[in-house]
Parts: sequence; structure tokens; C-alpha cells
Amino acid sequence: MKNQHHLKQTKRSEYAFVLEGNNEIFGTGALAEVGAHAKHLGMRRVALYSDPQVSTLQIFDTVLKSLRNSHIKVSTFTGVEIEPSDRSLKAAIRFAEDDDFDGFVSLGGGSVIDTCKAVSLYASYPPRNFLDYVNQPLGQALPAPGPLKPHIACPTTFGTASECTSVAIFNFIELGTKAGISNRAIKPSMGIIDPEALITLPTPVVAANGMDVF
Repeated sequence: MKNQHHLKQTKRSEYAFVLEGNNEIFGTGALAEVGAHAKHLGMRRVALYSDPQVSTLQIFDTVLKSLRNSHIKVSTFTGVEIEPSDRSLKAAIRFAEDDDFDGFVSLGGGSVIDTCKAVSLYASYPPRNFLDYVNQPLGQALPAPGPLKPHIACPTTFGTASECTSVAIFNFIELGTKAGISNRAIKPSMGIIDPEALITLPTPVVAANGMDVF
């Protein structure tokens, strides 16, 4: 019997793409182990990024306590904007540049994790111009000059899977458009997914996350 198919062949513009495995920790209570994982990655002085809402929740205290119990010095930045802009990214980057951090932890949704991914790049290798790492045509899309400082991403939502991607999205205010940073180096070193972090999610956010999945 002759093997047949009915798909029309077209000229291919891309022949391959890369799928890389992710270092993910999943389990109830996993956030209480952040400190141990951070210490294993060599972190001694950490910048913890979050947003004004998540920073008021018990899970924030859990992460903070875990880091400190592992004898890691922690400074917190809780001013991440929902739907981050270039303005908020620059503020988060300045925070990292003002101290000698050797690692980053993000606790929040995609906005927080994306912000921290950008911070890890810009703080590790400060560019001459903010747009140097931003995707074309707005920026130059320059690659990272080398490995970044470790970043543990702790998602509190489930729609974007930002903890395992190498992309960060933000609003470019001046031009009124979305922009992105696509760089393999910014993918978090580890993702810690704790179902307890989702307990306090408002119903509309749960619904929006469900739509994001599709």
C-alpha cells in the first residue's frame, strides 16, 4: 500500500528550533526551600523582587525567612509594576546596580519574573544603551557577553510560564508599544512552583491565567 498524504508542501523558512530542559522544583511547601536552593547555587547576597500586592502575603514572608535562615543577606524590591514598562525596568535595574548582589529571586506573576530576568542581564553586563539588549527593530538584540548571575523564579500565577522561558516583555512608554528581550541567557536558573502560592489568587486572575494557557 502506497504511503500518501494530502498536505501541500511549501518552502520552509526555518528548519529547526531549540527545546531546552528546565530546572523546575514542584510541590506543596516548596517555597520554604528557596534558601537551600539559593545557597546551592552559590548565592550569598540576594535581591528579592516582587510587587506591592504579593509582598503583603504570607508567601513573601516564607521566602524571605527561608533565605535568611540559610544565612543569605537579602534586600527587597517590591515596586515591580503589573505590565512592566521601560520606566519600571530601569528602576529595578538601578536597584540591582546599587549593591553587589550575587543572585536574584523573583516572587510573583509574569511581570515580576520578566522584570527580574531583565535585571539579571542588565546588572550582570551593563550596556552602553538600554536598547542594546532589546529585540529588533527597536533595539540591537545583542547577546549576553557571558553567563549571568543565578536567578530563582517563584511564580504566583500559572498562565505565562515565565519561569521557564528566555523572553521578557515590557511596555515601551515613549513609543507606545510592546517590546521584548529575547536572550537565552535570561532564562531563570531554577523555577520553584508551589501550589500554595495560588491559593490567594482572585477569581478574575485565575480566569485570565486559564485563557493565557490557550
